Amino acid sequence: MFIDEATIHVSAGKGGDGRMNFLRNRHQPKGGPDGGDGGRGGDIVIRANHNSSTLSKYRTTSRWRAPAGGDGGTNKRHGRNGEDSILIVAPGTIVRHGDAIVADLVHDGDEAIVARGGRGGLGNTHFASSTHQAPRFAELGEPGEAFELTLELKLLADVGLVGLPNAGKSTLLSVISSARPKIADYPFTTLKPQLGVAQYHEHDFVVADIPGIIKGASQGKGLGDAFLKHIERTRVLLIMVDAASENAGETYKLLLKELNNYGDILSKRPRVVALSKSALATEDQLKVSRTSIAKAAKLKVGEIIILSAQEHQGLDQLMAKLVEVINTVQDEVIEPVSESIIEMSFEDVMDWYLEKTSDDTYTLKGKVADRWAARTNFGNEAAVERLHLILERAGVFKQLRQYGAEAHKTHLMMGTEEVEW
Repeated sequence: MFIDEATIHVSAGKGGDGRMNFLRNRHQPKGGPDGGDGGRGGDIVIRANHNSSTLSKYRTTSRWRAPAGGDGGTNKRHGRNGEDSILIVAPGTIVRHGDAIVADLVHDGDEAIVARGGRGGLGNTHFASSTHQAPRFAELGEPGEAFELTLELKLLADVGLVGLPNAGKSTLLSVISSARPKIADYPFTTLKPQLGVAQYHEHDFVVADIPGIIKGASQGKGLGDAFLKHIERTRVLLIMVDAASENAGETYKLLLKELNNYGDILSKRPRVVALSKSALATEDQLKVSRTSIAKAAKLKVGEIIILSAQEHQGLDQLMAKLVEVINTVQDEVIEPVSESIIEMSFEDVMDWYLEKTSDDTYTLKGKVADRWAARTNFGNEAAVERLHLILERAGVFKQLRQYGAEAHKTHLMMGTEEVEW
């Protein structure tokens, strides 16, 4: 079953804690600090790979976590870095965080870091100075980024089959490729896009059977525009009209209108037009339908291919035409989506601000404030003293006093921890 959208929760690895340690051996019974740094947590990376064609595994497994970094060791040994967790998706996958696009993985091998691992905490070696030779604290590792992301796959195919429900698209796909879509003589048999690889002499190309379009599909009617998005990136559109339809020309116009209404990107795609299921139509019906479509499409009558996939009639002409058109656009660069792509990293919005959360309480918020809190071991008096120094130098206490706050009367919160000042 083809899955075109999935929601996942990703958590990058926590950074390892720095080590608080002092060198002690027979020759140096009172050596200096030698605690090592913690390792960085693993990132969450999403990578496009041509061997993947669906998002089905992200429906069954929705939570992904990268390994944490190792804690720092003695003798200034650095903790190991956590390994990155690489999630494999099909080329053509868009990664969203809310309404913002994080990555557009169009081609095989494209990848993006969607959640960065936390930085490792510094060992007490870093805090030694001429006036403070025995620091008895070390930093904690930062938590990794965590997000809820939406994966959206738009099919990357050479040919997209477009037509009303029950126009014979699934039958054609089953005949020209090894794909086995569900086929029956009633509308909307195909409820999800199907992919198949067709071969014509030395040429191979990917064909996508798109669920049937009806009037109003571009506005979401029927199966809706959820399926039109799958043909945005196909190189060529094969428009199929039932040869026995009462007015083939009007049917063609309806299909073209829905494509145009959906956006310019579809209206500009090269098109091949075929009268399908021709074995079920009379000679007179074929003649009338072919002429009306040619007029509507502004093509010569001979350019409208007469096709019966079930009877294997017209296949050679169709395949040759598709290969010809594909070859004219095969070097076209399919651009990523035009919406702006955001980058999510620890470097974004390195700020702090105070928010009054009650009459006698202020909460310190912001990206940098979260990092200060995450790296502080509030159970270690020396670590809290260092945090006080950071807050004083950053101007936090000064701003509290400007707000009229009084030490020992006004509470200062950092997350769930209260900081005395």
